[in-house]
Amino acid sequence: MKRKITLAVFVTAFLSLSTISFGANSVSPKVGLSQDLIYFVMPDRYKDGDKKNNDNGGFNTSLTAFYHGGDLKGLTGTCEPGDDGLARIKSLGFTAVWLTPVVTQQEAIGSGSGYHGYWGVDFLNVDPHLGTNADMLEFSKCAKKLGLKIILDVVTNHTGDVIKYLGNAAYIPAESKTLKNPSWLNNLSNYHNVGDTGSCWGNGNCTKLGDFYGLDDLATEKPVVYKGWADVYGKWISKYGISGFRVDTARHVDDNFFKNWSPLIKSTAKKSDIKDFTIFGEVFDYSTFNLMTYVRQNKIETVLDFPFQAKATEYASGYSNAAALTALFENDDYYTSAQSSASNLVTFLGNHDVGRVGYTIASKRIQPTAQLLPRTNLANALMYFSRGIPVVYYGDEVGMTGSNSGKDQFARQDMFATDIELWKNEVRVGGSPIGNGDAFSVTSQSPVAKYLIKLAEIRKSNPALANGPMLERYSKYALYVISKKDVADNREYLVAFNNSDEDEVVEVTTATSGGEWTQILGTTEVTTNHNKVTFNVPALSTIVLKANNTINEFTTKQTKLTTSVDDLTGFYKVKAGLTSNDFLNVQFFVRNSGSTKWSSLGVDTGAPYSVYLDPLDYPKKKIEVRAVAQNSKGENFVLPISKITISAP
Repeated sequence: MKRKITLAVFVTAFLSLSTISFGANSVSPKVGLSQDLIYFVMPDRYKDGDKKNNDNGGFNTSLTAFYHGGDLKGLTGTCEPGDDGLARIKSLGFTAVWLTPVVTQQEAIGSGSGYHGYWGVDFLNVDPHLGTNADMLEFSKCAKKLGLKIILDVVTNHTGDVIKYLGNAAYIPAESKTLKNPSWLNNLSNYHNVGDTGSCWGNGNCTKLGDFYGLDDLATEKPVVYKGWADVYGKWISKYGISGFRVDTARHVDDNFFKNWSPLIKSTAKKSDIKDFTIFGEVFDYSTFNLMTYVRQNKIETVLDFPFQAKATEYASGYSNAAALTALFENDDYYTSAQSSASNLVTFLGNHDVGRVGYTIASKRIQPTAQLLPRTNLANALMYFSRGIPVVYYGDEVGMTGSNSGKDQFARQDMFATDIELWKNEVRVGGSPIGNGDAFSVTSQSPVAKYLIKLAEIRKSNPALANGPMLERYSKYALYVISKKDVADNREYLVAFNNSDEDEVVEVTTATSGGEWTQILGTTEVTTNHNKVTFNVPALSTIVLKANNTINEFTTKQTKLTTSVDDLTGFYKVKAGLTSNDFLNVQFFVRNSGSTKWSSLGVDTGAPYSVYLDPLDYPKKKIEVRAVAQNSKGENFVLPISKITISAP
């Protein structure tokens, strides 16, 4: 994706602050879910609350690819404390529940059924296996009562596999001509009809045009399709009070889909009095450089953070060291723009596709069995206390792992007593195989569940740890240490991670001089010398410290903006020459040469301070960029202007 860029950089005199409205947009943009903890659940595998809906076909509890009986009534429960439904999820510290799609699925085929929700045919009604629309309404009422947000998994790229091919000619079988709902989904011309993604015969990118695993690929570039989807899913928002969508197979829709569809969804949410509705897409890609283009160019509000999933589990397993985390978080600047930030990324350690966190950590590196629990806890602490919006996959809280490949069907276990022999005998993190028991009865004893509850309580009591500004303080070998800032209280936290099986002592330089540090998580000995803090980090553990004093080290050195072409993306890197132990809030600006109006390029709150400018936004233009930094004392630092000439890509 490299682009040819010619640039000339000149440094000019300082510009007065009066010409830049610093402060108006000097905070990173935050999505509505930015402070939430999300529990991701597959309703069919959670709890069977209504046996009557198990007779709808495709039901076989002894095979992994069929319905097992979980439903919305089971997931809702009584809505009272001590119950296994939503009240249980709330008690674990979660503030939002993400459901796999609940729409009506196509009938089961020989190899399986749509228990997972991704083979939809009637998108206006709840699948009978999961209950009724009335059950969904009761689920919504209970969630609202408990203060839980609802996130609905939606599919816009495809429907169930109804369209067939005779050679290269697509057709809908006579018995299926009116199967889909709403009716526009039955119109063959609203699909690409060019075969599978791996071998399509269309003119263009098969990833965008082809049928995903044979599922009917919609022509999402057509107004009838994206407007149709806005109407369909808008009804779910207005009827059930949904707070966000996770969009399945987001990399497979056309590049303009989210630009066309998202504003319509946001408008419906606003009319339904749902503030800050959040849309995050599933772009199944482990490259930051690829992911950021979907956010920066395709305008998906935010995405699932696959790079975090890989690097966090590798670090927690001991397969990699702290340097891998440094590299991961340094790439966060690729997401920085006036509309986006890496703090909005949806982080996870396991899911229904890639497998469970316990299985992943165990498979990364050979290690003593006794280390699986502390390493899993280490991964969870990293997810809860770094940046992003954490998601825990159902069953991970009771130590479910997996068998065989550990992925897909083998990571979709039953929470209730299972008939799958393989699942009865699987290893449990911090526990014994479940046998004929169920997950609910062991939750209170699960060390993973207990630790997640503790982490959630700490986040709730210390907002800085819940996606607050973050600075790396130390990264060497097994030790990774970050600072987090409580913006309201102007106070610093230290969070230290150790993936070694030996204790480690670390000294870090902070933005806080003098005073004691309160231990929030873990037990250690702390000594201070001005703004240097020394403490021990026990093996395979996390330490969290809170400064008793407010931030008082404000010294900031500044030089200039530097500019360079990023070889990995073709974007233009603008880096602010700023050095400080303090948490700086650095806003970057751009304007066309000759103009007096500056526009924000985004805000960076983590060193090194930089943004990546997309040259496609400024073809054949001469532009000027600059940066304004603010320290914790409220002092501003204005870096000189750099002038750049960008040629056409």
